Amino acid sequence: MRSLPQDLRLRKALLYLHLWTGLIAAVFLLILGVTGALLAFEDEIHHALNAKFAYVEVKSQPLTFDAITQKLLAQYPGGKIDAFGLPPRPDLSLLVALTDAKGAGRQLYVNPYTGEILGSLNDANQFMRRVHSFHQRLAGGNVSDMIVGWTAIFLLLLSISGIVLWWRSKTFRIRRGPALRFTLEGHNTLGILSSLFLFLFAWTAICIHWERRVNELAQRLSPEVTYALPAPVGRPVNADEILNLGRAMLPEAKPAVLQMPRNAKSPAFVVLKFPEDRTPVGRSRVLIDAATGQVLHVESSRQMTAAMKYARMWNRELHTGDIFGLPTRILMALFSLALPLLAITGPLIWWLRRRMKSQSKVAAA
Repeated sequence: MRSLPQDLRLRKALLYLHLWTGLIAAVFLLILGVTGALLAFEDEIHHALNAKFAYVEVKSQPLTFDAITQKLLAQYPGGKIDAFGLPPRPDLSLLVALTDAKGAGRQLYVNPYTGEILGSLNDANQFMRRVHSFHQRLAGGNVSDMIVGWTAIFLLLLSISGIVLWWRSKTFRIRRGPALRFTLEGHNTLGILSSLFLFLFAWTAICIHWERRVNELAQRLSPEVTYALPAPVGRPVNADEILNLGRAMLPEAKPAVLQMPRNAKSPAFVVLKFPEDRTPVGRSRVLIDAATGQVLHVESSRQMTAAMKYARMWNRELHTGDIFGLPTRILMALFSLALPLLAITGPLIWWLRRRMKSQSKVAAA
């Protein structure tokens, strides 16, 4: 019997790789595709499900952090404010992390104009938090974490092998007819249309899964940037002064998080977001010694090298679709939904082919 030409042998091997990779990863790709589509609109869905906690009536001027702190500690005597999550819009509530006198951590929705506690994060609808956690780690633990990482690698293999397998026929059609032909053409057409997005999903997910190593590599490729730091205030500073020091160092950025010192030796820091940054929180930071008002360190996303920007910002913005705002978020959500369809039709093609072969053997017998 004559052996197959080398190109056909390679194609057959690639087809088997594509098939078995898809069969092994199908369930996880289905889960990640559905949850990924939801996460493209995570904040909007969370706010809609928790409207009574999330939205507030806009008034002329919000309270100072010092005033809000006094109101909260009056209700939690002996407690300590850990952080403030600043709202991106004036009609959204403030999220305050607080440790009570017993050492229990609480995350509270607070009206920034009145200091009223609207509710606790534990009282809120947890649907989107569970979706986020499930998308990142499935059931949690090292095994689930490893499965998510390997699923991203499998998706990268599927996206590349799918393009190579499609290239020979270059099919762009879905015809009615036998189930196998209809499913195969649908799978091929949807696969090639979404191939670029699937590759981006896979590559960025791999970088997120091994984020620490990606950041270490980016830091080795990037020279350190130094800033002229102001003289210390010379006395302990409160939350409002810490925020103002952060703003003064990066005046064009908007504060997103104010983290108070965890203990006497740790600094406070302000996380800020420039208008061009698409990450929900921002990647610029100003570290401050709350005991002296000394600015210790500044990290500005505008001063980052391309390697650091990719590691800290662009990779995640590509993965979520935040890179160009709402249009790319919609695109990412739609193509994320292509994953479940491909994960279903791939094994279905395999099953239909097996059934057809079995029927042919029975007919021949």
